[in-house]
Amino acid sequence: MIKIKKEPWQIVAARYCVDNSEKGFDQEGLKKYIKSLYNVSDAHVNQFWEEEIYLPTGRKYSRNARVNWIPPLDLVSKVTDYDELREARKNAKQAFWLAIIAIIISATTLITPIFKK
Repeated sequence: MIKIKKEPWQIVAARYCVDNSEKGFDQEGLKKYIKSLYNVSDAHVNQFWEEEIYLPTGRKYSRNARVNWIPPLDLVSKVTDYDELREARKNAKQAFWLAIIAIIISATTLITPIFKK
């Protein structure tokens, strides 16, 4: 698989389904969108369609994606959880660099009086 974006293709596919739930979409539209961004086999996209859209876990009857289709909560959760995790990683990196700067400033204030003597 060749990644064009930094997100896994499954997250991009889930985001596409959630974003287009009101407009409507079909399996071919999803497949074209994913293939335009990633080098993914048709079998993988078909499996995603069947597991996440057509017959998701916990649903008794199948549902085709159409206009005013309500995405399953699992699909929405995948997108929001991924976004929250990405934001948390960004904040952790910023906190790491702020901690490094604080250590440098602390060390400088401790060492400076020693060299002034």
